[in-house]
Amino acid sequence: MSTPLIQVTNLVKHFSAKSGLAGGGGNVVKAVDDVSFDIFPGEVLGLVGESGSGKSTTGRLILRLLEPTSGRVTYGGQSIFDMPKNDLRELRKQMQIVFQDPYGAFNPRMTVGAIIGEALELRGISGAQRRSDTSRFLEMVQMPANVANRYPHEFSGGQRQRIGIARALAVEPQFIVADEPVSALDVSTQAEIVNLLLDLQQRLSLTMLFISHDLSVVKVLCDRVAVMQHGKLVEVGDSQQIFAAPRMEYTRELLDAIPIPDPARARRAA
Repeated sequence: MSTPLIQVTNLVKHFSAKSGLAGGGGNVVKAVDDVSFDIFPGEVLGLVGESGSGKSTTGRLILRLLEPTSGRVTYGGQSIFDMPKNDLRELRKQMQIVFQDPYGAFNPRMTVGAIIGEALELRGISGAQRRSDTSRFLEMVQMPANVANRYPHEFSGGQRQRIGIARALAVEPQFIVADEPVSALDVSTQAEIVNLLLDLQQRLSLTMLFISHDLSVVKVLCDRVAVMQHGKLVEVGDSQQIFAAPRMEYTRELLDAIPIPDPARARRAA
């Protein structure tokens, strides 16, 4: 097996939760509690669990959008948490995120062209080449080039998600964290975005951490699956093995929550 691109080792993130009317006292929320896993080049790892399990916090820690309480994350052998900010800025060209709600991550006063153009600036691209590349990345996510002059509020949720993906791709990253990228979309649009991500991942040889609570989506997209519960990693395995014969009761419960297309038919036994 190849060397991991991402190595997460004993990752911990605690938050203080204030209590009481005056804010006195408080508890510690163990959002991520001693989590370790690897992601290999060209792999899509699904990180699943119910809301509050710590999966989104884990994704943000890997990108150092949050600082850890303790633990280690390496990218290509480099320790992310030990990096000076200038080096981290360079590394961010290789690591991008697609958010659940891209609209909240866009500046509403910027056109689509300017939003994608910001990412291109990080690569030193300007002028006519910038306009050409903006069109190219829009077409890559199946959006017409002429939308570059429009604003985010003019688009549907699925279209905004395509624009968010185009922005992430514009710096030509190797690794993408897709944080619940289809959970806010209707079912038909979800399928379109999942198929788009699958096509882009294969075409561009992307490495991806796909965060979701929907195992029916994970089954289509992911090579391996890591299951989180209450901040802890409870099971990791090949996608086919996880869906056919999960070891943990919690994983079985998640699988049982997948809707059955025909309720009259019993769920296929593992």
